[in-house]
Amino acid sequence: MEEERKQSNLNKELSKYRNRNKRTSDVFDDAYDNNNQNRPPCDDSHQCSKRTKREDPHFGSSFQMGPPSIKSESTDEHVTPNTFVSVNSSLASLGAPRILLINQQVNADHQQQPRREASIYHHLLRTPPSIKNNRVYLRRNNDEEYRGFDRFARVSDEIILRIFHHLPRHMMCTCALVCRRWARIVCDVSLWRRMDMGGRPLKVGILKILLERGVEVLRLNRSEVMGDFSSTVQGAPDPRRSPLSEERMYRLQLLDMSMANVKTSLVESMLKFCPNLKKISLENIPVTEQLLINLAVNSPYLEVLNLCMCVGTTAKGLECIFENCTNLTQLNIAWTYMSEEEIKTICQIMPSQMKALDISGNREKLSDQDVETLCQRCSYMQDLDLSDSTEITNLTIDNIAQHLKKLQKISFSRCYSLSPTYVSHLCELRDLKVINVFGMMRDTSLNVLEQNMKRYRVNKEPFSCIARPTPSNCKKIFMWNVSPRHGPCL
Repeated sequence: MEEERKQSNLNKELSKYRNRNKRTSDVFDDAYDNNNQNRPPCDDSHQCSKRTKREDPHFGSSFQMGPPSIKSESTDEHVTPNTFVSVNSSLASLGAPRILLINQQVNADHQQQPRREASIYHHLLRTPPSIKNNRVYLRRNNDEEYRGFDRFARVSDEIILRIFHHLPRHMMCTCALVCRRWARIVCDVSLWRRMDMGGRPLKVGILKILLERGVEVLRLNRSEVMGDFSSTVQGAPDPRRSPLSEERMYRLQLLDMSMANVKTSLVESMLKFCPNLKKISLENIPVTEQLLINLAVNSPYLEVLNLCMCVGTTAKGLECIFENCTNLTQLNIAWTYMSEEEIKTICQIMPSQMKALDISGNREKLSDQDVETLCQRCSYMQDLDLSDSTEITNLTIDNIAQHLKKLQKISFSRCYSLSPTYVSHLCELRDLKVINVFGMMRDTSLNVLEQNMKRYRVNKEPFSCIARPTPSNCKKIFMWNVSPRHGPCL
C-alpha cells in the first residue's frame, strides 16, 4: 500500500510539471534558433537533453543539467535523482516530453517575458526554406503527378511557331520530344520549306520523311542518300503505306542532287510524286530512260533541267520531256555521250521556247548542219555553249549571227576548226556581252582580240552556268538565286 501511494503522488507531480514543460520548450527552441537559424526545431526530448551551456549561451549561469531533488507539495517525501532517472526512462518509452527541474523553471519564468516578442523576430529573420525542400523542384516519383507551371500553356501556337522559325532545323527533333503539342507544331509545313543537306549522309528513309514534311527547296549536293525510296527509317518496306494520292503529293519545287551518291531507282521512284517540280539538277548521276519519262509525265511545270554528265540520257527520254514540259527554257546536256544520231534528233525536236542550251562535249558528233537546224528552231536563244565541238566551222558563226538576234553569251572553247579572227563577225549582235574562246589562240592573239572587242567580256567565264543551281563564281550557297537555308518562303 505504501508503494502504491508513493507511485500515485509521483504521477500527480509529473502531470503537474508536464504542462509547464510544454510552455517552456518553445523558449528553449527560440533561443537555440538564434545560433542555428537553418536548423529545424527539435522535437525529440533526447536531443534537447544533450544541449549544453556552450550551445545555449542565452541561458543564465543558474542553468544546470543535473537533476536536483524535488520536494513534493502533497507529502514530505523528496524525489531523489535516482527516482528522476527511472521516471525519465519510463516516460521516454511512452514518448512523453522532458521534465523541467526547479532551477530550469525559474530560468524559464525569467525568460518568459520577452519570449513572445523575440520569437516573432526569430521567425521573420529566419532564412527561407531551401530549394531542395520546395515541392515543385523535387524529383517526382512515377506515381506522383507533376503540378508545375507551364509558361508555354498561355502562349498561342502561332507565337511558338514563330519562335521555332528562328531555331536551327536540327533542333526541331529535340523540340518534338518535349510534349505532344510541340510535336504537332514542329510538323508544320512552314518550318520545312527549305532544307540544305549538302555534303551530308542521309540514312535510310530520311529523304522520304523530309519530302512528307512539305519541303519545297531541297539541296542534296554531294550527299549520300542510303537505301531505296520504299524503305522506312528501319530499312524495311512498309506494306501499310499505299502509293501517294493526289492530296499527299510532295510539294518539292527546287531540287539539287548534283554529284550525289544515290541509287537511280530511288530518284526514279521519287519523281513519280513531284508534280510541282520546276527546277532540277541531276548532274553526274546515272539516269535511265524511264527516269526521264517519269520526270516528263509527272512534272509538267518543269522550267530548268540539268543533265550534265548524266550517262544514260537518250533522245527518246528528252523527246518525252519536250512534249510534256512546255515551260522548259534551260537545258544542259553537256558530256552525256549520246550518239550522233541522237544528237541530230535532239536538234530537230528542240522546243522553240528554249533560251539557254549547253550542248558541249560532243566533239565530232555535232556538225554545222545540226547547229543551223538548232538556230532556226530556237530564235529566242540567249545563252549557247558549243564548246569542245571539233567539227563546227566558220559557217556556224554565220548561222548564229543570222538567226540568234537576242544572243547574250556564246562559248566556242576548244572548237579548233573555227578561225579565231572570224569571231569578230558576231559584233552585229547588239545584245551580245560574253564571248568565250578558251584554248583557241595564244596570249598575243587574245590580246589583239580583246583590243578590237572592248565592249565584250572575252574569256571571263571559264565554266558554264546554264541550268546549274549554283554558279562557280558564287561564294554564297544559292539554288537558282534562292537560298536553300532560312529565309522567306516561296
